[in-house]
Amino acid sequence: MDPKRSHELVDPVMVAPRLAALREALGLNKTDFAARIGIDKSSYTKIEKGEKPLLVGSAYRIYQLYGVDLNYIYMGQVRDLPGSLSNAIISRLSNPTEAS
Repeated sequence: MDPKRSHELVDPVMVAPRLAALREALGLNKTDFAARIGIDKSSYTKIEKGEKPLLVGSAYRIYQLYGVDLNYIYMGQVRDLPGSLSNAIISRLSNPTEAS
């Protein structure tokens, strides 16, 4: 498989709420979160809306910064989330209308 097309294996619509939940659990706005992971706010907003895929390099940067691995971001596995973020992320995913 062409590595440049590996992002197509993951549905951006499924990744979007996971990123939003993580960002909110960290207490960051879109501008700050995007800057920290090295992308512009416009691109990040499209990613969080599910309109654009999150590239692996950005996902890896999230792992480096926050210890949130790619299994959570791309596959939704919550078992290995960092303890400091786990409850907040799971709560936001369970009750998206209550998230800030």
